[in-house]
Amino acid sequence: MRGMKWRVVLAGVGAGVATAVVVTSLTIGKADTGSVPVAAPSALPSTSTAPSATSVSTTHSTLTADERTRLAAAATGAVTHEVSGTTVGLALYDTATGELLASANGDRQFYTASVVKLLMALDVLHTGGWHAPSDAQRERIVEMLSLSDDGDAESFWNSGGRGSIITRMADLMNLENTQPPRISDQWEMTRTTPNDLVAIYRYLATEVPPEARQPILDGLAAIRTPAADGFPQYFGIPDGLPGLPRAVKQGWMEISRAVVLNTTGLVGPGYRYVAVLLTELPLGTSFGEGRAALTAGISALRPTVSELP
Repeated sequence: MRGMKWRVVLAGVGAGVATAVVVTSLTIGKADTGSVPVAAPSALPSTSTAPSATSVSTTHSTLTADERTRLAAAATGAVTHEVSGTTVGLALYDTATGELLASANGDRQFYTASVVKLLMALDVLHTGGWHAPSDAQRERIVEMLSLSDDGDAESFWNSGGRGSIITRMADLMNLENTQPPRISDQWEMTRTTPNDLVAIYRYLATEVPPEARQPILDGLAAIRTPAADGFPQYFGIPDGLPGLPRAVKQGWMEISRAVVLNTTGLVGPGYRYVAVLLTELPLGTSFGEGRAALTAGISALRPTVSELP
């Protein structure tokens, strides 16, 4: 059995007031992983302008407005059928058409948990001038993303100036509702929205130079389970869309008012789609129940992402 320590942090709600207790597990040592990663595509779609959180449209729509409404209802309903009382944030974006295929609570803020590690990796490479990282740095980036390693995240968070990372990335990508944690060492308490995460993945896929993009895609595509802390992280996108190419960042933690589970990433041939499912499940929900709920929600999207031309 790997050594385990527990980290207790306070999440401030309101100016200068710490009111929510968060407990996240940090593992000492590496997880035993033996799963086979899905290779990242060597080429991704490109656009001529930098995406922003508001640059989604329904131009050249592949789905009617009613179909988009039904798709969002099917995904959110699948989650709440498994765990009633769950607050759901959803976005499914088609990079080929510029269409937001499904959306729910698109501008509502959710805690990122470990999804913030994607912004840490982007910040490291942006600070380095978008050059290819050294072998050692590349290894740390891939490990942080594929195993959701908290030790690497702590190191990048502290060396990058903590909350300054989030501010820089929000400014760079025109993220309207992404904010750093209220207590500076609590990177997992960064807040973002489904729409901002669409913008982040679009920026990664279209604006980051290939030599800097590839290490991140490699880490996201090489997601392995269990994670470094022993958490099974194939819920949501990996289990809900089996067989499809995917580059995924997951998040999980428990706060005083809810269980937080997030599944996000690029999916489909050529990473055509951005899929984001953020949740706050009622306190007392087991992680197993939560994982099943997110997998059910993502599974509801499968007919759409599998059948569109």
